[in-house]
Amino acid sequence: MIILTEITRNNGCITCVAYVEDCKQRIDLSFSESKAEFDRFDMPENYEWCKSHIAHAKKYLKSLIGKNIASSEKTIMWY
Repeated sequence: MIILTEITRNNGCITCVAYVEDCKQRIDLSFSESKAEFDRFDMPENYEWCKSHIAHAKKYLKSLIGKNIASSEKTIMWY
């Protein structure tokens, strides 16, 4: 599970704060709509195992390209 909060769009960039399940450390993400890629971001120390979580966040943020952001929060879960 990953929780995205503070989802906003500004100048072709979607930004949000990500919280990976069972972790309190925030991860600030910035997603370029024109490149459909994340701008550089830093994973907190010992969070290397969270790459799949970030991939789920990227898929969701990519789905927002060209659409209105309906909510400033999103919980993403998978099996």
